[in-house]
Amino acid sequence: MYRHHILKAAASAAIWALALTSAQAQLNSSVSPLVTYNEDLLERIRETAKIIPGNSPVSINFMKIAESHRTYAAVIEGGSDEPFISARTAFQVLYPSASVMIDTGMDETVHSFYGFGREEPFWPEKNELVQQALRGASLIIVTHEHGDHIAGVLRSNYRDELALKTLLTKAQVETLLTNPQLPEIGLASGDSSNYLIVDYDRYLPVAPGMVLVKSPGHTPGHQMVYTRLANNEEYLFIGDIGWLLENVAGPTLRPEATSERIGENRQAIMAQLIWIKQLMDHHGIIIVPSHDNDLLNRYREQGLLGDLE
Repeated sequence: MYRHHILKAAASAAIWALALTSAQAQLNSSVSPLVTYNEDLLERIRETAKIIPGNSPVSINFMKIAESHRTYAAVIEGGSDEPFISARTAFQVLYPSASVMIDTGMDETVHSFYGFGREEPFWPEKNELVQQALRGASLIIVTHEHGDHIAGVLRSNYRDELALKTLLTKAQVETLLTNPQLPEIGLASGDSSNYLIVDYDRYLPVAPGMVLVKSPGHTPGHQMVYTRLANNEEYLFIGDIGWLLENVAGPTLRPEATSERIGENRQAIMAQLIWIKQLMDHHGIIIVPSHDNDLLNRYREQGLLGDLE
């Protein structure tokens, strides 16, 4: 059964890869390299989501593999000293006969980096479920090149198998080669050729109903993932542009000290937050920050997200 699933996933991946190559060439020759976050961009993304042929995705699942404990004061300007649970997550976009993973989880060694010396919850059995979902996926996408989003591939026991279907951007690879967040996720120069490397200006279709949206700022290789389901519900996975929905609702940045520690571009992130807020307020798009524990649980209760299979 598992082998049959892999074969179906491989067939979908091959078809999507051919369409992706064509779309990348077409889009890179027809758009400006400047990312302008406006309503016109949304319409272009919606049209781009139709480029790759095939059945639309039907549902989205997620898995929380770990928690990091912060205060709201550490994650949003003007926040209180009340505790904030940062969920460490991976997402699974399900098609009728395939799946795409958005972010990859991480092992306990990498998770410990984010505890700043504290021991924080990590569930190995949940991370193993993510590993198996990665193995069964047709395509793996990472929102950005930080360890809690990419280590599930880079440090996996199945790394060679997963690399062949893991899409990395040129900017992500450059960071992993020259300035990784921690040594454990650094790429050796010869390793990058094992991955699917893309470079695009503003947006890029990667599967039916799915489009990458360039959004450098939190990291040089940060990107959002737009997803339109068969029922016409629209999701935008915003990675770490905001750690919680309140960052978008303000819009309100992380505290300056937090931004300095990360090395992020606050001006770029504010432009992205303003655009995302417009999509949420005026277009009904479901905004998915990677780490907002309470929001993700609420989405599960509302049936907007399921549990990873």
